[in-house]
Amino acid sequence: MSGQYPTLDRSQVESILKCLGFTEKRKQGTSHAQWEGHIKNQRRIVTVDDLRSKKEKYGQTLLRKMIEQSGLTKKEFYSYLNR
Repeated sequence: MSGQYPTLDRSQVESILKCLGFTEKRKQGTSHAQWEGHIKNQRRIVTVDDLRSKKEKYGQTLLRKMIEQSGLTKKEFYSYLNR
């Protein structure tokens, strides 16, 4: 995931989800945050792992799963980076 699709940290993923209209739903007592939104007229839940550091990057597998949960393609998801 280099070049066009770099690895992302938690703040970047959350920023993309906010741009997409997702809202954080649950975080209490867990290391995962649940983000809820509607994409293509379908309710979506994206689970975002709370990394040890805000600037630590997600691995390719975990990042791919979050993108799949969002209901978007990798290209669509990354198009919201830095908006």
